[in-house]
Amino acid sequence: MQLEPTEIKVNVEQQRLLLSWADGQHKNFSHEQLRANCPCGFCRASRLRQKEIQYPENVAISAIYSQGYGIQICFDDGHDKGIFPWAFLKELMV
Repeated sequence: MQLEPTEIKVNVEQQRLLLSWADGQHKNFSHEQLRANCPCGFCRASRLRQKEIQYPENVAISAIYSQGYGIQICFDDGHDKGIFPWAFLKELMV
């Protein structure tokens, strides 16, 4: 099973990230949804402690870097620690 998407599009104007896979599945995330679900250790620990993660209302993706098993997403609030595995993104329901 191929986990890497066949297409990745960042729509800066609408603040959306669109992922498409060969099996026909598509995911369309807002930048804010991705920031709220960041899988980095700090954000995961905050969610487990039920602490609200602070970020600007219109947070946007500033850069994306391929990491092989997923993508590192950098946000314009300076947060850049989250590497989003392909399997995580494919299963993320937001």
